[in-house]
Amino acid sequence: MTGIRPGTAPDGSDVSADRRVRRTRTALHRSLIELMSERPYTRITVRDIIDRADVGRSTFYAHYRDKDDLLLVSCIEHVRMRILAQLADYDGEPPPLAAIEILFRLIEAHPEVYRPLVGRRANATVLRSIRRMYAELLTEHLGDRLGPDPVEAAAGITFLSWGLYGLMESVIDPGQELTAEQAYRHFARLWAAAGDPAQRVPIGGGDR
Repeated sequence: MTGIRPGTAPDGSDVSADRRVRRTRTALHRSLIELMSERPYTRITVRDIIDRADVGRSTFYAHYRDKDDLLLVSCIEHVRMRILAQLADYDGEPPPLAAIEILFRLIEAHPEVYRPLVGRRANATVLRSIRRMYAELLTEHLGDRLGPDPVEAAAGITFLSWGLYGLMESVIDPGQELTAEQAYRHFARLWAAAGDPAQRVPIGGGDR
């Protein structure tokens, strides 16, 4: 029987290399978030990020295409981890829209982080990517409630993901004064219109 080399995972991957990758990505993500608390995203350069993280330029580009890619990937990973952590706090099965409510609260609590992703200055590539992330999130948590027809289910996810994107932008926009709770209730209405009639969620406080 062949043993596993020290420092090697069961699948043969290099554990130490995986840890280095995680440390590098964490350092870059933390650097970007810190810089975004100090100045507008548009004034942050890759040089600023790598200097703060003490990471070489070649190392940065080995992981990310540019600062938009770093922001997008880091925020998606952060959102997923925060949602999973908060869902784990529920006693029993979380309500269907729990992940969406958590997402609205994250956006409201950290607008400086998410504004470049869903604000008016988000470029087309970032917009498509974040909308796709919302679609994946909705499919994961609500897909099986959209009925058995895959075409109708896909159309429902598209409708809901764009609605979610628009509501997120409204929460971030100080001119619209939409709170996370209000946005969540609006989304619940969208869901009530798009969801499987047999599985529709009550609008308002019915999730809690």
